[in-house]
Amino acid sequence: MRSFLLALLTVSTVPFVLAWLSPDEYSARRTAIRSIISERTSLLRVQGDSFDAACIRADANTSSLRAAYEKLRAAYKSTEPLLEYLDPATITQSINGAPLKRLDTKSQFVDIIEPQGLQVIDEILFSDDSLSSTERIELRSLSAALRTSLVAFTGLTDATQWSDRMVFEAARSGVLRITAMGITGFDRPASEPQITDDIPALETIRLMCGVYRNALESTGHRALLDRVDFLLDTANTQLRTHSFNELDRAELIRTSLDPLYGAIADIQIALEIELSTEIGPSETIVNPSARSMFATDVLYPSAASGVSRASITPALVDLGRTLFFDPLLSSTGERACASCHDPSHAFTDGRTTSMALGRTGSLTRNAPTLINAVHSRRFFSDLRAMRVRDVISHVVTNDKEFNSSLLDMVGRVRMSDEYVTRFSTVFSTQGAHAVDASNISIAISAYLTTLVSFNSRFDRYLRGESVYVSAPERRGFSLFMGRAACASCHFPPTYAGYVPPSFIDSESEVIGVPRRPDTANAIIDPDPGRASGIARDNAAIYRGSFKTPTVRNVKLTAPYFHNGAYTSLEHVVDFYARGGGRGIGLDLPFQTLPFDNLQLSTQDRGDLVAFMNALTDTVGLTHRPTKLPAVSSPSLHARTIGGDY
Repeated sequence: MRSFLLALLTVSTVPFVLAWLSPDEYSARRTAIRSIISERTSLLRVQGDSFDAACIRADANTSSLRAAYEKLRAAYKSTEPLLEYLDPATITQSINGAPLKRLDTKSQFVDIIEPQGLQVIDEILFSDDSLSSTERIELRSLSAALRTSLVAFTGLTDATQWSDRMVFEAARSGVLRITAMGITGFDRPASEPQITDDIPALETIRLMCGVYRNALESTGHRALLDRVDFLLDTANTQLRTHSFNELDRAELIRTSLDPLYGAIADIQIALEIELSTEIGPSETIVNPSARSMFATDVLYPSAASGVSRASITPALVDLGRTLFFDPLLSSTGERACASCHDPSHAFTDGRTTSMALGRTGSLTRNAPTLINAVHSRRFFSDLRAMRVRDVISHVVTNDKEFNSSLLDMVGRVRMSDEYVTRFSTVFSTQGAHAVDASNISIAISAYLTTLVSFNSRFDRYLRGESVYVSAPERRGFSLFMGRAACASCHFPPTYAGYVPPSFIDSESEVIGVPRRPDTANAIIDPDPGRASGIARDNAAIYRGSFKTPTVRNVKLTAPYFHNGAYTSLEHVVDFYARGGGRGIGLDLPFQTLPFDNLQLSTQDRGDLVAFMNALTDTVGLTHRPTKLPAVSSPSLHARTIGGDY
């Protein structure tokens, strides 16, 4: 008996001993990931030290400084997928943000932060072939600050416990960042754009995916990794064999970058690694399982709506649609949300600025499209609202729009038994109390989350579908994404100022739109823009700054700009090509648009317009309600769907 028990104990412990002696797959992956991160961050710190040392040397010439800078930039690019994923706000503020003044979001006061990091250094090093003593002093200060930031942030990156989920999210975020910003030249405001800049980032993504080789082989999914390698090889070849201006960016995205984005998701899903949507109740912005960067499902429209994704039901959306087209929300019963946001104009109204309530004058700004508007982090041209739900109260209480109070609006809606029944069905509260200002806002917000679509003909082409795009449209896309610098502000895939790859910020720009399209005797539009929005934005750097709108559906949304001053896309392209307001002689010390002439040919301009027209996409979004709920007031019973004007 004793011998039997001893034998049984021996047999039962063998698997545990073997498991202890065998390398654990998970631990091996952790070690490999730490090794990749450590190697990348160590190189970045070394190059940061080297560049800082070069800046300190009094005898360092411009050529040697530029060479040290290029090594530092390459080292940064190799870490970018990791750093940008971990803390995009710090990257923007301290390491690789645009060379523009910004407000300190952590301060309760209107404190201006001077730009720092690689792009500011780029402007100093490449603005002229020689450096003044003042520029050298500034360069030393910037390099020292950058070195400090790199040491701190790479240390944080090294110390982070990177889960498998984070690795895949960082890899996909890296691909999106390359697509939306890397191949546009965004990172080089003064130096000659280099299309090969993104190769180090792609190689880091290759290493990150390669960590899972054993797991994929053991589960019969090795082909997924082979596909990732093939797509990376294809992208590298395209980047190495074309100049910045010659690269066919549509072909690069269609054949390499977009399928790579999906292929990385395929690996994560095949290995049953958790998705960000599975780890908690928080609303994520980027869909972790989307297979294309140019498909409608790549971003969650509920993220900035103030309405949880799970609560958006067909009944809630239908209620919100009815309210959107119902003039009952205005004090006169004549104006609806759809009055200024008409589906036939891609939810704009075709006017320079919208007509005011009572047909007495006009509003001060052009009505923006609502298609894909929910992807923004802030709303209105001056960015004064933080959520879609907040927009409703601004419109209702504006004396030129609905000229009502929230209490009076609620009272009018409660006059309809049908509305009370529908609100009671959708919300937990029963009876008239179910109709309140919050629930009205929630319902309209839910409807707006359905006004999303990345399904234009050009989107479908970039996704690899068999659709036709013309040569001018393809050339226009490459111009938009490259030499014409449009995508430096209108980031794909939204083609708005929603900053990829995290989409946690909405940008505004000072571009100097004049009162009318007069290039000889231009007069600046007096609208203070963002400086008149929320109190903390009341700063000189935001005077004349307006939210960067989308160019999706721009064919349907004329006239253009916040004041509706420009009636054609050709005029808009001409304004940008001349260098914006400063380019036509206006005094704009804080203009964010590059004010040098883009030297666009007649063909270039036509190609840009052709591409933007190819972004038209309203199919399935323009459905109107067939009737409005009856109300007890005879004067409001026969109101017009969508309003009278």
